[in-house]
Amino acid sequence: MAAGGSRIISRTRRGAKSGQGVEIPREDQAPWPYSKPIVPAIDGLEEISAWLGTFRERLRVAREGEREEVAAVVHQLEARYQLRRAELA
Repeated sequence: MAAGGSRIISRTRRGAKSGQGVEIPREDQAPWPYSKPIVPAIDGLEEISAWLGTFRERLRVAREGEREEVAAVVHQLEARYQLRRAELA
C-alpha cells in the first residue's frame, strides 16, 4: 500500500516545477479573427460606416502587436468615407 502511494506522489511532481516557459491559453488572449476589408472596393456610405464602426471597436480592444495594423485600416476607412461623402454631395 505504501508503494502505491509513493507512485501517486511521484506522478504529481513530474514536469516543470516552476511553470516557467509554459503558455496557458487565456480567454482574453485569443487571437482576433481578422478580416481586413479591401477599402477601395467598399462603395456605399452605410457599408463604409459599418466597417468603420467594426474596426474602431477592434482598435479599442486591440493588443500592442495589432494596434498599428488596425489603426491603418481605420484611417483608410475614414478617408474613404470622407471621399465618398464628398462625391455624393
